[in-house]
Formats: sequence, C-alpha cells, structure tokens
Amino acid sequence: MAGQLPVRIREKDGKREIFDPVRRRFVPLTPEEAVRQSYLRYLVGELGFPLIAITVEKKVVYNGMTRRYDIVACRPDGGILLLVECKAETVPLSGDTLYQAAMYNHVLQAEYVVLFNGRQQFVCRRTPEGYRPVASLPPYSEIVLLGC
Repeated sequence: MAGQLPVRIREKDGKREIFDPVRRRFVPLTPEEAVRQSYLRYLVGELGFPLIAITVEKKVVYNGMTRRYDIVACRPDGGILLLVECKAETVPLSGDTLYQAAMYNHVLQAEYVVLFNGRQQFVCRRTPEGYRPVASLPPYSEIVLLGC
C-alpha cells in the first residue's frame, strides 16, 4: 500500500531546507516548496503513487517559452497521468493559476490536473469534451490498475 515519507528539514548557512524524496536532495524551504512537499506526501502516503512515477520541477516548453511544472506523475507505460500546479498558501487559486496549468497541460496532456495551495484543491479530469471537475483525485491503484 502507500508508504509514508518522513519530513527532513535542516538549516544550512542560515537558511531552512527540506529534503525532496523525488529529486533526492535538499531544496530551499520556500512557502511554495512547503506546499509542493505536502502534496508529494499526500500522493505517496495517502493515494499510493509510487515515487518512481513522479517527477518534480522539470522543464516544459509552450509556444517557445520554457517553464517548469511542479509535479507530474506517470502511468507504468510512461503516459502522463497527473499534472499538479502548486502555489504558496497565501496565493489564491484563480483563473491565472488554471491558465498556467492549462498551458503546461497543452504540452503534457495529463489525464488529471490539480491546482493546490495548501488550503484549497481543485481537481479536474480531461475528457474528449474538455475538462470536468471531480471531487477528488482517486488513488493510484484505482486510476492505473482499474483503467479509470
């Protein structure tokens, strides 16, 4: 079943850092990074997403512009299952946040898109007709093994 990821925080040169189990290194503990790490722990610990299926802060090119997505999770066959756009808790989820995720997903074509700011979560699923909101993200086993 799902594994728990320990939270490892350290102070280096007067700055706080958190260990990212996906990137396998300490990264600066910014407000957005705290939200990103929280969602990673939720994906792995609660929904059973395997760490090996997840990438964090990788480049995506849209209309010649290079950007970085927050979290992407893949199916066992390598197809992109999930795109997560994280914002700091103080940043409300808005049309701008959705537009940013939609730009990334135009390239990535993830089945699910999640917006998360530590307090609010918006989940939608791509369908042939477009995106439709869903109540919550299903567990990895339900999505992958049952073909949802």
